[in-house]
Amino acid sequence: MRELAITAVGRDRPGIVAGLTAALLPIGANLHDCRAALLRGSFAMVLAVEVPDEVDVDATRTAIAPAAETLGLEIWVGEATGADQASGGDRCVISVYGADHPGIVHATSKALADLGINILDLSSRVVGDPPVYVLGIEAELPSGVSLAAAEAALQPVAAAQHVELHLEREADEVL
Repeated sequence: MRELAITAVGRDRPGIVAGLTAALLPIGANLHDCRAALLRGSFAMVLAVEVPDEVDVDATRTAIAPAAETLGLEIWVGEATGADQASGGDRCVISVYGADHPGIVHATSKALADLGINILDLSSRVVGDPPVYVLGIEAELPSGVSLAAAEAALQPVAAAQHVELHLEREADEVL
């Protein structure tokens, strides 16, 4: 068996997930992991699927192309790089809140990268009245970087961006 990664992006409409997953069944694809999101009318989905050895990237692309065209989706299919490249370090959740302005995600993600902290999941949105920018990040700390050290290193970034930033150890994963 081989593992492939598939991305699909397009305007939202009912039936996207059903249409793509139906197109994968005839080639014996088994869905392992999937993420999907709707952002301001645009739908994006990333899938990790396992297919029989004789089913390659081109065969998979050919199998889902008609569904993608019908659904108005752009697709990409490629070999997966293997299991998640997690290092096994401590996982944490980073919450950022503040007045909306350009640069919050960049400053926070750059600081994380500079510390060798890997972002596993990220979502953001503007909520409330008055509007507040909310950024949530699930991250993995590299060995040798404690939760306290990461938070201490990120506080100057939060101060410069005029946002509140909190780190906490991730609880058991719940979908």
